[in-house]
Formats: sequence, C-alpha cells, structure tokens
Amino acid sequence: MEFYTDTLHELRFDSAELMPGFLTLLKKNCEHKQIDNVIGLTDVAFDFTEHYHAKIWPGAPMIITRAAGSRPKDIPSGFAYMPVNFDIDGTLATAKPSQPSARRLVIVSGAAKLDRRFAKRATSGARARQFHDWTVDVRSELSVPEPQHRLSALGTDTAVLYTTTYRDNNGRTHLPYELVAPMAKSSGAPIYGEYPSYLGHEMAAESVIGFETTGHLAGTLAASILIGKTPARRAIAAASTSRCIADAGVLGKLGLPAAALSENCELINVPPSFWREYRVVMLSAVGVVLLQALTIAALLWQRRHRRIAEDEATLRLDELSRAARFASAGELSASIAHEVGQPLGAILSNADAAGMMLKSGPETGELHSILADIRRDALRANQVVQRLRILLQKHTTTLDPLDLNSAFDEGLALLGPECRQRQIVIEATMSTESAWVLGDRVQLQQVLINLAINALDAMESTFAPNRILSVSTRVSGKGYELAVADRGHGIPADAGQRVFNSLYTTKPHGMGLGLSIVRTIVTTHGGQVWAAVREGGGSTFTVWLPAVPEPAMSIVRPEISKVSETTAVGTQPETQGGHL
Repeated sequence: MEFYTDTLHELRFDSAELMPGFLTLLKKNCEHKQIDNVIGLTDVAFDFTEHYHAKIWPGAPMIITRAAGSRPKDIPSGFAYMPVNFDIDGTLATAKPSQPSARRLVIVSGAAKLDRRFAKRATSGARARQFHDWTVDVRSELSVPEPQHRLSALGTDTAVLYTTTYRDNNGRTHLPYELVAPMAKSSGAPIYGEYPSYLGHEMAAESVIGFETTGHLAGTLAASILIGKTPARRAIAAASTSRCIADAGVLGKLGLPAAALSENCELINVPPSFWREYRVVMLSAVGVVLLQALTIAALLWQRRHRRIAEDEATLRLDELSRAARFASAGELSASIAHEVGQPLGAILSNADAAGMMLKSGPETGELHSILADIRRDALRANQVVQRLRILLQKHTTTLDPLDLNSAFDEGLALLGPECRQRQIVIEATMSTESAWVLGDRVQLQQVLINLAINALDAMESTFAPNRILSVSTRVSGKGYELAVADRGHGIPADAGQRVFNSLYTTKPHGMGLGLSIVRTIVTTHGGQVWAAVREGGGSTFTVWLPAVPEPAMSIVRPEISKVSETTAVGTQPETQGGHL
C-alpha cells in the first residue's frame, strides 16, 4: 500500500486566489494514480472534500472525521463518517473539583474562522453546564500580547479555557500550542484546553482525545472499507473516547489540589517523592527488614529454647553423673568400709592401751605416742570419708582452672582400697609439670573413676601377676592426655567409638552408661576420648583435654614417684597410710 499526504494551508493562507493553483496541482498529482480511499481530517478537510472530491478523486470512497457535535445528516451520501470527540464538557468538568469556588470562565481564542468556530462551540458548552454558576467572558480576535497582559490580573477564582489561535487580530499565524506556555506563565488562573499537544506547556488540565487514537480509528474504518467488510456509503464509526489529564506541577504551583480530581484523571509532571520514585525499592526493603526481623525473632526464640534445652540437658547430665557416682561408690563400698574400718580399729586398740596405762600408772611418753597414733588414724579415716562425701554431694558444674595431677591423685585415693581388695596394682605415672586445664574437679575425677572401674572389671579373670592398672598423664600438643590401661580381656575389634554410646556394654550386668557419661563430660570440657586395643592384651582409654595458662599463684604440687604399688589385702594398718 502507498500513502500520500496533502496539507490544506487554509488556516495560514486564507486567500481564494491560491485555490485554483492548488486544485490544479493536486489534480495533476493524482490523475495517473489509482486512489482507493481518501481520508479527510477535521472540519476544514470536510469542507474541501465536499466541494472537490468528484473533480480530484472521482469514484474513490471518502472517509471524513468531524467534531462530534456535527450532525451526521450533513454528511454527503457517498461519505463514511467518524466523529471526533473534542470533549469541551469533560474539560469544563475537570475544573469543578480543582476550582470549586470559581465564578468566572474566560475563553481565549484566535481570529481565524476556525478559531471563532471553536470559541463559539466552547461558549455554548460552558453556558449549558449546570454545575457551575459562572459568567462566561470570550476574548478572541486579540493580538498575542493582549491576552497575556489581561490574564496576569486574574486569580484562582477564575478559570481560563483556551481553544485555538491559528491567526491573531494582526493577521499573524501561529500553531496553537506555541501560545500556551506564554499565557500560562503570565496568568494567575489555571488554563484548561482540549488538545494533547498542549500538555507539557503548563496547561493545567484537559479532557483530550489523542491524535494517535483518532488516526487508529480512521485507519481501521478505511481498512474495513477496502476489504469490503464495511460499505463506504453513509458508514458511521464509533466516536472516540476522551480521557482526563492534569499537570500536577502546574496545579500545585497555583495552590490547587490535584488530589481532588477524579481517580480516572491521569496526572503528569507529578513532583518527585521518595515514595513515588522508590516505592518498589521501599516495599522490597520493608519486606526484607520484616523477613530479617522475623528471622531474628525466630532465631532468638530458637536460641532461648535451645538454652532452656541445654540447661535441662546439663541438669540431667549432672543428675545422671551423680547417679553414676553413687553407683561407683556402691561398687567401692566394701573396700571403702574396709579402708575406714582399719583406722577406726587402730583407734580403738590405741584407746584401750591408753586406758590400761592410766590404770597401771601414767607413762607420759607412751601416752603421747598413743595419742599421735590416734590422731593419725582419725585423720586417715576422715580423709576417706571426705573424699567420698565430695564425690557424692550435689553441686553445680563449674569450669575453673585446676591441676589434673592433683585432681587425679584424689581420685586414685578412692580407688586404692578397691584395688587392694581385688589384688590389683596401680602404676601411676604423672606428668612432672603442673597440668592446668579448665574443668570441674568432681567430674574429671568421675572420668578417672569410671575408666578405672571398667579396667578393674576387665581384669577379673586376669592372672594375678598381670593385674596392673596403669594411669598416666602427659603433655600432648596444646593439652594433656590421661591414659588408663589394663591387662584385661580388651574391647571388641569392631567396637570403635560404639563403646561410648549409651546402653552399649560388654559386661554381663553392665548398664552401658559409664563410658557414655565419660564422653559427655570430656566433650563438655572441650576434649576428646578414644579407646584402643593395648599391645600385649587389654585396652587403653585415652582422654585429651585442652590446656590453659597456669595461674600466677599456682598450687605447688609435691613431686610424686613415677611408679608406686599397693600391696595386697592383709597388710598391717601401720603400713596403710598411702596407696601409691
């Protein structure tokens, strides 16, 4: 398809002398071309095509666009008609919410014939409006500076409706949109219009029909006629619809509320606002903050409940550990009773001897010796009872700097009677240095006692000369190791770390809790524990604990022998002062 466009210059060259030459040129351009359709835009084109279409485009279908106020019966029978809705009523209706107190309407137009026609139509529409009780003042056929000067004296109690100015009173031609900005800058009242080309030139508001929409409707009607879908004679297309557009910046500058306009009114030149410009970003940020807040709240809730669970677990561990200590004390009860009974029997014997001496005659030297023996044996019995009491008493777990060697010495003191009863020798090899760790004295002693009792039980069927319990501590990396070794039946080769699981046991009457408690206590102290098969038979359990710097005022621990032995049951009480 080919398109040709011709412009009628009647608005700029209003002279009948030019028409014959223009007609001759237009006819010559079209005489050798097949014109299938002619579209005339606006009332000016209608007047021209009504008079000359038979001479220039004989037999070609004609489509004309005219103002919606034109009467369809005025259209020639061979013309198709598409009304164009220049919505004066809609523009005037826009002024009502933005200027509810306005009592005057000033209509400004040019001096051309078309200008006067538009001004007349606007005046009739304004006077027919019922919602505004205002006076209508028409100012046309003025030179350009005059309306600008007169508009400067107006206020917001007056509304200005600008139609067109193709020619002013001095005969000077213009494009109508060129005069909008000069008038708006000098006017104290808002200016309304009805053409989209006025927007962006400080026009306050208008109800417009877009040129693009008009062209689309006219092209659709022409295509329908070309394919034979719509007859060319007297075809009438649907009128185009208008839409409200307002310049929020202009209304704001005049102090008029843009928010009072209809919700369907499109706002342009809206002053930037942080919410309007970054609404998506703000909503996203708020969403992220809310999600973070919910996440933090959930984490805090989880942290709180985790701490409660940890506290409960610690409490249960303390209770379980104490129960295990009671069980261990139960296993040691016979040997402990024997250990306490020996000094008590010696005390009784010494007390009887002292009584007999007093009856026969006082011997001061002998009495002093007897009293010293009584005091020594009483201290010995008291130490056994105190160690057992400390082991069994209920206490809160606290991690304090302590010397492993001294803590294990106290634990071995409780194990001494049981070893003597079972005819088992303890070989204790302690680090010559102070082994300072951060731990709980009672729980670490429980680790040693649990491992030692397991070793003693493992050596029940071991040949007597091989019943040796080896306990040693040494420096290992950034910490210290405790090794408890025996010559018993050992552990299964495939047991691995399973020996530390709860309820796992190789004893016929075991509960499987001792080694599980050991691992829990060691893990709580930041250490590790593992088991291995000992070369030559038996097993070795190793505990590693991290070291801490020795305190400035450390406890001085006396040197102990690397290897000491306890004798078997039946040794005299006088030689039972120590077991290492």
